[in-house]
Amino acid sequence: MDVVDFLSQRIAEDEAAARNLLNDRAVSESGAWYERRLLLECEAKKRLIGIVESARQAALAAMVRHPDGETPWITESIEWTTLSLNALALPYADHPDFEQHWLQL
Repeated sequence: MDVVDFLSQRIAEDEAAARNLLNDRAVSESGAWYERRLLLECEAKKRLIGIVESARQAALAAMVRHPDGETPWITESIEWTTLSLNALALPYADHPDFEQHWLQL
């Protein structure tokens, strides 16, 4: 599984859990504040993933356009964007679909 797919699924699960709790009248005001905050954090993660994944895809496309290696920044860009996406997966390390190589720096 690709880290972007993994993250998208985990974030969707977090959003669903937060929405369920927000609909629960038994949740305290501080609990509701936390769940609203979680929804905002999920949105922020989705935006960040979109930005980083766009940069990664642009670097991969540039690599395909310039297979002769004229652009050494591409390899570094792909590495940085991949490490960034892997870092976002860290909170989900206990999930059965988490891949251990995402922990490597």
